[in-house]
Amino acid sequence: MTEKIYLFCFPFGGAGVSMYNGWNELFDDNVEIVPTPLPGRERLIDHEPYRNLHTAAKDFAEYINENYSDKKMAFFGHCFLGSVMAYEVIRILEKKNGLEIIGLFVSAGFTPNSKRDYCLDLTNEDEFINGVEKLTGYKNDALEIPELRELLLPALIADFEMDINYCNKDTTLIKSPIVAIYAENDTFVPKEEVAKWANYTQNEFSLHKVQGVHLYIVENKEEAIDIIKDRLTNWEQKTR
Repeated sequence: MTEKIYLFCFPFGGAGVSMYNGWNELFDDNVEIVPTPLPGRERLIDHEPYRNLHTAAKDFAEYINENYSDKKMAFFGHCFLGSVMAYEVIRILEKKNGLEIIGLFVSAGFTPNSKRDYCLDLTNEDEFINGVEKLTGYKNDALEIPELRELLLPALIADFEMDINYCNKDTTLIKSPIVAIYAENDTFVPKEEVAKWANYTQNEFSLHKVQGVHLYIVENKEEAIDIIKDRLTNWEQKTR
């Protein structure tokens, strides 16, 4: 019987785990999607959001180690926040004995050492929202509604604060293979940036293209899921 793979999925900045709703139905029974909820949004709206990526990664790594240490694991993250969060969690977990991590998927994300000069003013809400829309090519209509804006904006600002203040403190490469996915029409994080993830693993690396723009994952996730399914099957066969 094939051992189940637990795929931990980290959202992009400002998003919640609801972006992964329905993903389990798109995978075979041997893969279970485990969305990782960030505080300050959705069911955790009343919780203070993280403002330090290393602190968040440490907390997630501790939770995963306590609850999934006997499971076969893989990780997925979209955009800088999701990709680097997943990477940092793996880096922590790989220092522990006995954990089976079979790979990392990074999607439309800058690397830990990429130059990220967003020119965003975190203190001016309107300018910040307009700046994020220009960078990502995605407009969140909910931010046009005052009541929703009041609920959603603090987490988005905190996520960019995590991103802007992040510093890659550890030069250790992960042992897990990395699959990097870029969107063909992504003007925010182009192919050349995503390809740099090859420098962050001691293992194999592959680069894959999907159709769409930076936040393709919102409306066109099927291509990425096909890539994930194929690589999970390959990795799982190698670890038997």
